[in-house]
Amino acid sequence: MVYHFKIAPLDKLGNFMSNPLMFVLAICTIGVIWAIPFLFSPRSYQISPKEIVILLRITQKSIPKAQIRSIEIVEYTQPGVGLTWFTGLFGYAGLFALKDGNTAMVYATRWDRMVRINTISGDPYLLSPAEPEVFLEIANKIILER
Repeated sequence: MVYHFKIAPLDKLGNFMSNPLMFVLAICTIGVIWAIPFLFSPRSYQISPKEIVILLRITQKSIPKAQIRSIEIVEYTQPGVGLTWFTGLFGYAGLFALKDGNTAMVYATRWDRMVRINTISGDPYLLSPAEPEVFLEIANKIILER
């Protein structure tokens, strides 16, 4: 013989958590968690005679010509842990500790074929332009005047 038992009704906490308002708040929280990395993700880079500009969705970061010591292509960088960073489906942005023990300001979408901008003071920058060789050639021509 099989006995069938109904489930007990929700208690106060269960009623509170199943409230449609809580569902909306949960969806909004998830949206904010996804929106912040999206807003600070790198979109493109600009090179001018005065600076290299990293364009993010809502702001920009510039590296003045006077601060740039050298620019090179790095085949692969092993990421460590993000210190002050945004990462996600949209790219990497912020200060990262690398596996080799150094730190770098990363504004990239990948960890291979990156452009490393060594600065006179402070951490280097790691960028991921679609065409790193062309980026390097133009940066050397315009910024470093080689």
